[in-house]
Amino acid sequence: MSILQSCEDNIDDTYNSNDSGNDDGTVNEDNQIVIDISASPHTDLMQVNGTSSLGSNSIDNLGLLLIRSSESRVKAFSRRCTHSSYSVNSFNIHGEAICSSGHGGSFNTNGGVSNGPPSTSLQSYSTSLEGNQLTITK
Repeated sequence: MSILQSCEDNIDDTYNSNDSGNDDGTVNEDNQIVIDISASPHTDLMQVNGTSSLGSNSIDNLGLLLIRSSESRVKAFSRRCTHSSYSVNSFNIHGEAICSSGHGGSFNTNGGVSNGPPSTSLQSYSTSLEGNQLTITK
């Protein structure tokens, strides 16, 4: 007899707990992450359509996907697949972030589903951009 685990069984009860392993950027007293986009490894965010990502942090324990959507805005999305709870890889050159589970799910640069089985968008987070300082808030 064999037991198969579906990707739905990968739900992590500690998702988005504040007990995270490491932070990319600086966490301030308001539990916001502040990133200097002019510093490595986030310099691609200096131009529109540039992307970057963060690993585990105090906002999302699987990390964040970042994309510069305009001169004045950077979007931030969870790296947690809404179908399987596996990590979503960074945006590729086609503007897709593919789930690492291998089920074929992917998301576009607006966080929306571009290929199923996920049926809901990635969770998004509030951001503000002042000069080169990006602030991400849960």
